[in-house]
Amino acid sequence: MHTPDRTRRLLLQSLAATASGALPFAARAAENWPAHAAKLVIPFPAGGATDYAARAIGTALSQLWGQSVVFDNRAGAGSTIGTEFGAKSAPDGYTLVMGIPAGVSIAPHIYPKLGYKPLVDLLPVAGFATSPLVVVVPANSPFKSFAELVAHAKAHPGKLSYASNGSGSLPHLTMEWFLSKAGLRMAHVPYRGSAQALPDLIAGRTDVMMDIIVSALPLIEGGKLRVLAVTGAQETTRLPGVPTIAAMGYPGFASDQWYGLFVPAGTAPAIVRKIEADIQTVSADSRTRAQMWQRGAEIRYQSAKPFADMVRADSQRWAAIAKATDARAE
Repeated sequence: MHTPDRTRRLLLQSLAATASGALPFAARAAENWPAHAAKLVIPFPAGGATDYAARAIGTALSQLWGQSVVFDNRAGAGSTIGTEFGAKSAPDGYTLVMGIPAGVSIAPHIYPKLGYKPLVDLLPVAGFATSPLVVVVPANSPFKSFAELVAHAKAHPGKLSYASNGSGSLPHLTMEWFLSKAGLRMAHVPYRGSAQALPDLIAGRTDVMMDIIVSALPLIEGGKLRVLAVTGAQETTRLPGVPTIAAMGYPGFASDQWYGLFVPAGTAPAIVRKIEADIQTVSADSRTRAQMWQRGAEIRYQSAKPFADMVRADSQRWAAIAKATDARAE
């Protein structure tokens, strides 16, 4: 018959043996991952900024892993349809979610019945890039400067229309934030993505758009759009000489799109750490950096902890902006 002390000792030894066996198993699981193709959920249509950034990082990861990365575009509702699908996918390490402010930082504050909790149902793995927004008008627009656009909007409240890549998207909330600060009114015309909004802007069906530079840059450089301003805290090297909104009389106004990868909550920590390390590897690759810079995005790798901290702070910032502007998803 065992004494209480001996029974306790045997129990602790058993638990230690179990743990020591589990750790190598978890490590082996991560070493063997991925054993087959992974899926990257992109919450916007093909052809836009989010799609471009996702495919750039996904292709680089696929080459590193020696396994296919299948791109799954699930657009709609300001990126919340795709983000919710990713958040509710099996946490087996084979579903990655392309995270952006719209579906993670903004959605909880403008959708009254959001079907997921971004900071609970998703695990931040790593951030890998940022890009500013640009204020663009058609090439034949009468507005030659941002000041002219603002002056006309003040003189004709509600007469101008602005396009966005979706109700609840970063460009939508950023424009509403600016209109609130400047005391302006414009009609909002939401689309399913930039690929749908930009052709109508070029054709003059809408007057102005605040869009992610990654989507708009080829059209700016191709002479189909005129850029009036950027929304970053600083000017971008891809569009030298284009002023920031902050520098034109709106101090403190800055809004950038960040890009990061998430996985469903419950994904094995060892696999999450491997993906995190692999994102760091491909983010440091000169080809990936050049590819992103070519479209106006800047590689800025953030490991899981600082990335998660940034996402939480970003969510708090957009909560305050949504409340101040009374912004709602349409």
